[in-house]
Amino acid sequence: MSESLQINVLLIEDRPEYARLLRDILAEESHLLFHIECAAKLETGLKRLSRGRTDLVLLDLSLPDSDGIETFNRVQNQVPSLPIVVFTGLNDEGLAIETLRKGAQDYVVKGDLDGKILSRTLRYAMERHRMQQAIRNLSLIDDLTGLYNRRGFWTIAEQHWHLARRNRRDLTVIMADVDNLKGINDAFGHLAGDQAIKDIADILKSSFRKSDIIARIGGDEFAVMAVEAARGNVQILIRRLEENLAKWNQPSSRIYRLSLSNGSTNFDAESGVTMEEMMARADESLYAHKRSKHHQSDVA
Repeated sequence: MSESLQINVLLIEDRPEYARLLRDILAEESHLLFHIECAAKLETGLKRLSRGRTDLVLLDLSLPDSDGIETFNRVQNQVPSLPIVVFTGLNDEGLAIETLRKGAQDYVVKGDLDGKILSRTLRYAMERHRMQQAIRNLSLIDDLTGLYNRRGFWTIAEQHWHLARRNRRDLTVIMADVDNLKGINDAFGHLAGDQAIKDIADILKSSFRKSDIIARIGGDEFAVMAVEAARGNVQILIRRLEENLAKWNQPSSRIYRLSLSNGSTNFDAESGVTMEEMMARADESLYAHKRSKHHQSDVA
């Protein structure tokens, strides 16, 4: 007998009896093993999602600490790589349909639960989401690093910018440029230069959260949109990046050293600043940093 495939479902729902009900009706699907974990509040669910090992989110939109479409938006923003199926009552079916336009894979009505239909809904949601991700990745992902490319960054970052403006949320854009990549290419060859770009990508991924948008937007240029990063935390983010860069440079066996120039700007909903203006300000800050480093090296 073949081993059953386990699908890990996070149910975000404030009535735990639904978790028991779902376990019972899905237990009849012998070829699949649904492992259902329940979180009674949105914040609890988001913390659980940050630990990974979840295949699908089954989401109630009316929770003690969040209500309506904002509940869906917050989950989708944190885990865009996971399919979301909305778990709704009859009175909220119109709202559930609205989430489909925003990226939910499907919805199920609490009063109309059937094991076979629910199992099929969850499996199809995962498969549709997987296909959509594959199609998006063809045009939005940088081949060398696996980060978003310029198009991918603008596509995803603009969505977050609109949400931040509407909900008056904090947002930070950080631009980074690899120092002396040409020197690495000239001294060690272009394969080493490509490896340096991949090393920088890994350092960026280890320095920022999974919910942040990290992209390679040019040959040696990178951009990060830190979602819901408070204004006073920007220097903390930059310091963490510099510490991880210094840690990478520590081994004496490295054939090249890595260095980054960076610049940042914060989103201010009151000022009406556009996404383009945010990027331009971060770019200006980056080049101011590069100029100061050149000046310091000239003085030295």
